[in-house]
Amino acid sequence: MTTDQADRSVTQQLAEWIVGISYEDVPVAAVERVRNLVLDSIGNQFAGMTVSTGRILSAWVRAQGAKPECSVTGGGFKTSAAYATLVNGATSHALENDDIATFSSHPNSPLTAASIALGEKLDASGRDLVLAWTVGWEITAQTMKPVMGLGGNELVNRGWFNQGFQETLGVAALTSKLLGLDVGQTRMAIGHAASAMGGLLKNRGTDTKGFTAGSSAMHGVMAAELSAMGFTANEDIIDGEIGVARLLGLANGDPQRVLDGLGSWDLAMQGATIRLHACCGAAHWSMDAIQRVVQRRPVQPDEVEAIEVEIPEFLLPMVPFHDPTSGLEGKYSLEYDLAVIVLEGRAGIHQYSDEAVQRPEARKVMSKVNVVPFVGGLQSRVKVRLVGGEELEETVMVSHGTPGDPLTQDEIDSKFHETAGTLVGAAQRDEIISISRRLETLDSVRELAELLGVVRS
Repeated sequence: MTTDQADRSVTQQLAEWIVGISYEDVPVAAVERVRNLVLDSIGNQFAGMTVSTGRILSAWVRAQGAKPECSVTGGGFKTSAAYATLVNGATSHALENDDIATFSSHPNSPLTAASIALGEKLDASGRDLVLAWTVGWEITAQTMKPVMGLGGNELVNRGWFNQGFQETLGVAALTSKLLGLDVGQTRMAIGHAASAMGGLLKNRGTDTKGFTAGSSAMHGVMAAELSAMGFTANEDIIDGEIGVARLLGLANGDPQRVLDGLGSWDLAMQGATIRLHACCGAAHWSMDAIQRVVQRRPVQPDEVEAIEVEIPEFLLPMVPFHDPTSGLEGKYSLEYDLAVIVLEGRAGIHQYSDEAVQRPEARKVMSKVNVVPFVGGLQSRVKVRLVGGEELEETVMVSHGTPGDPLTQDEIDSKFHETAGTLVGAAQRDEIISISRRLETLDSVRELAELLGVVRS
């Protein structure tokens, strides 16, 4: 650390970086990834509007009668930037079908919701959106570092939902960038956002888990907008014994870790997961394995005598529902995740309805699943024993959709057609894909935002 750095707090240095960065600093690889991540989030926003999370939340927001400035995706109405961000962030995460960062959590849902809403309100360009979005991702990644210990994410290990923590700071950075705040205002925005962080893993399988993503994004937007109006907060919120880094990271919460690698652009270097399966990522290695089994040797459900699945022990708390009764609970049930692959060969959003989870044939296959935890890294072995003694086995070391084995462009587009197709017609979907391909060239984000606010069959 230089003498100059020692005289400036971590929070100040973070704000200086946010203010000083320009579009030319963003790697081409990051821009390319933002296009597909934004497209994936938009598709999930449409799909999330068809379930209770989106329907109830959008009805509540509409009843507030806020100033109509920003489009609610698939909602047919406009509201304030903060409220549009709330709904669109929540719906994007509602079906557990959004991104997974290599540093944990799902930044895409909050970042996309906030950047499109603010971009529409401010008449920002596509370059403005991409720059702010990538700044938000970088700050989310950096502020996650003090939370990561030898046992993994200390927040998650204690039952906190990280989606409601670092993403609030990331969106505050994003909004500060779009609003053109100075260093002092950006420090205040980060300070205010820190007091709005929160989220509990115990809310898995409910509307509130999706709400956490929308809430973190909304409060990040509010933090920067309030700061622009002169609202105050502690200007060094990340630093000190009762600062963000120490409180969230406990023994590993050294504030200086937030600055380690700042500006190396995590998204460009590490990439992100775009999910193939519409459920908790903890099950994806196992699901890939059984999918390979049934693709190689199609089986009928009645042929299956037993399914043995080996899964890392530390992932088991992520899939706590062994007897799910709803589609949302099914997304956190390893037993159902495997059963639906046997029954249908895939696990997209349509495979996680309440009716699909409750059908007798699914319950029958679920009862044949035996989970065998082991101590080790991310991989899974699945063995399917058929009536008659035949055994089929696969081991997956790298899950499809992760940076090590990313989805193809055709798979990403196909997923978008599945998710957005729950609400809008093919012509509108094709237009959205076309715009996403040239996201950074848009003269105005309003071209995209206003297209998302309508529903064309």
